[in-house]
Amino acid sequence: MMPVLLHRLSSLSLNKLLLLLTLLLALPAVGLIVHSGLDQHHDALQDGISETRKLAYSIASEQKNLTAGAQQLVTVLGQLPQVREHKAVEVNKILASILALNPQYANIIIADPAGDVWASALPLTKPISIADKRSFRNAVKTGQFSSGEYIVGQLSTKSTIGFGYPIVDEKGMVKAVIALNFNFDHLNVLFDQADLPKGTAFNIIDYNGVIIDRNPSPEGFIGKKVNDGLFMKMVSGPEDDSFIGVGLTGDRRIISYTKLRLSHEAFPYLYIRAGIPLQATLDNAAEKQFYNMAFLSLFLLVAVLLALFIGKYCFVNRIATLQEASHRLAAGDLHTRVSDCLQGGELGDLAQTFDQMAGQLAERERAVRESEARFRSALENAPIGMAIVSLNGNLLRVNHALCRILRYEKEELEGLTFADITHPDDPCPDIPHLERLLDGEVSAYTVEKRCITRDREKVWAQLTASLLKDSEGVPGYFIVQIEDITDRKKVEKEREGLIADLQDALCDVKTLSGLLPICASCKRICDDKGYWNQLETYIIKHSAATFSYSICPDCENRQGNQGEA
Repeated sequence: MMPVLLHRLSSLSLNKLLLLLTLLLALPAVGLIVHSGLDQHHDALQDGISETRKLAYSIASEQKNLTAGAQQLVTVLGQLPQVREHKAVEVNKILASILALNPQYANIIIADPAGDVWASALPLTKPISIADKRSFRNAVKTGQFSSGEYIVGQLSTKSTIGFGYPIVDEKGMVKAVIALNFNFDHLNVLFDQADLPKGTAFNIIDYNGVIIDRNPSPEGFIGKKVNDGLFMKMVSGPEDDSFIGVGLTGDRRIISYTKLRLSHEAFPYLYIRAGIPLQATLDNAAEKQFYNMAFLSLFLLVAVLLALFIGKYCFVNRIATLQEASHRLAAGDLHTRVSDCLQGGELGDLAQTFDQMAGQLAERERAVRESEARFRSALENAPIGMAIVSLNGNLLRVNHALCRILRYEKEELEGLTFADITHPDDPCPDIPHLERLLDGEVSAYTVEKRCITRDREKVWAQLTASLLKDSEGVPGYFIVQIEDITDRKKVEKEREGLIADLQDALCDVKTLSGLLPICASCKRICDDKGYWNQLETYIIKHSAATFSYSICPDCENRQGNQGEA
């Protein structure tokens, strides 16, 4: 019978199981709360409120006195000539002696206007800056003694709250800031020695809701933010108040708080919060109700045990199976299957979905491996140089063709950046194209640039780059193709030289072309406008030739013969 019932329960939907557990737990719990609420005693509550207020006020009073003393101390320190004259060695000794006499301080330091610490009560083992600390910033900004926030001392390693006091010169300029940090060890000692109700706790919280100190069990709470609801109740509430609420440990408590603030600051720098378990306060009254509640408590215990048993069998064990399978899947075992072990209900459907997901992942893994193998083969066997380049320019993977072009070993080249193989005298033509590529304006670009080989020789290359993105569109890396065009560049340069030489030659030459009418008698030439010109005039106008005049031998002989005649 029991196995059949358990099997049916395990086949129910998750919502039905949760509803069943809620009913089993809620019904007796509601009865207990109503019964206990009717029997609460006003006097017991008032005593608890009085205890929490007394504790909160005493801690607040102690802290006020310590803060006032600290303000007087830093005011005096700010007037010391050693401090004003920046005598670090002497000031360190003074601060160390003060710290030895005042255990409530975690450390006392002095920083310059930039926040760099130059004096400390504890030995300075490393450079320290407090420029980002609230107490430093407020002290510089307001020129007054200012509060800070929760910090862990860089030298003391204690949980503290700091205060800052600016040292100003005669012109009102901040020359230094004295920072003083409180620890609360002395409060914990006083708390442990006090005769307080069992379960009493206090919390000291900074302006941002971070717990600076707590007693008891500080290790689980210090440095963590309190519940936003509790903190906002204090922030928006009056200067001090008492109420019943849920404590940091999840139990209902009588809570009292008070705020601490400096006179010139608008917001409190500390919240002192004290609490006593509500049940502990009402123990005496609850003892009288013990017998009336015994049956109800027994029923609640049985219900809780039954709920735990059902939850473990129907939820915990089955979910553990899914968790174990998910761990195996995460470790790479893509053959993991769980639907045979988990059947029925939403968890059974989830198991089937898990198996489908594992199968899809196995198929996707196979496709990815095949794709990567094809990509590696294409990269390695490409006839031109190829490289995978990170977004910051590192060569992640290169092929043999690129190694031949640049004359590097593969391991050497993959340890370089793109700037290492680019000619240093060339401007970087890639940057505008890379920006357009990253912005999605273009899918690829091609440029020509000079590269440097391992032997420091120049190689002209034509570079084509594209961007590879992941499934969400986030840029991953660049795919770069590099082709050696050194020979082509040489041919282009020679061709450009020949063209330039030819153009220079043509600039010096004017040619005569076409049919030129010339007189057979006087040897004059007719131009394109119909005018007859001397032969010399036409040639000078239409060519770069010039004339010098002399007499040829035949004409000289002829003229001589004419003279004799």
